[in-house]
Amino acid sequence: MSEQPTVQVNKTVYFYRQRPEMLKYIPVDAQRILEVGCNDGTFCSTLRRSDRELWGVELNPEAGEKAKKVCDHVLIGDFNEVFSLLPQNYFDCVIFNDVLEHIYSPWDTVRDVKLLLSPTGVLVSSIPNFRYISNLITEILFEGEFRYKPEGGVLDDTHIRFFTPKSMRRMFREQGYEVLVNEGLNPCKSWKEKLFITLTFGFLKDARYKQFATVAKPIQK
Repeated sequence: MSEQPTVQVNKTVYFYRQRPEMLKYIPVDAQRILEVGCNDGTFCSTLRRSDRELWGVELNPEAGEKAKKVCDHVLIGDFNEVFSLLPQNYFDCVIFNDVLEHIYSPWDTVRDVKLLLSPTGVLVSSIPNFRYISNLITEILFEGEFRYKPEGGVLDDTHIRFFTPKSMRRMFREQGYEVLVNEGLNPCKSWKEKLFITLTFGFLKDARYKQFATVAKPIQK
């Protein structure tokens, strides 16, 4: 494990939603599930089932205490610091919902998670797409500016790393995973942006989506 802190989050409680669009990526037969960056347990609450054991890791103490009402086990602290307290070869699914972009070395984190996964376990992630059309056109192309924002989004001011769908896939493959799924979430709604993407004849087809969901499984040696 890296000795430097895993994440940089300046806000007291980072914005969180139920993320119903991520539910379909969680294996139906997954019984032992870990969410890294579980916040107050909102997403875990949607996974609750009598045959499931839910774990969470949360950096923010206030949010972590709330998550304890939802999850069976919650570890409060930096992921690197609590990693040794997590059972190895145990989890059927480890989830990072918009978390990896906040991590100084997401490559190391993705690599280390393999130690936590059961033989059939998968890593599920949602990561903002730097090629998102609103980001490319409005911010970078037209305004010619890379401006961090405090209210969330692709250029949220707590993001440390930035990814495109291609670099997401490369990260997982370089860390010894097979990418099972890598598909777009939350498509743009503006007809102007949709038209612009259409006029690129498919070159910017991945720019339609604000985030990408990835399901990856460690390659067994």
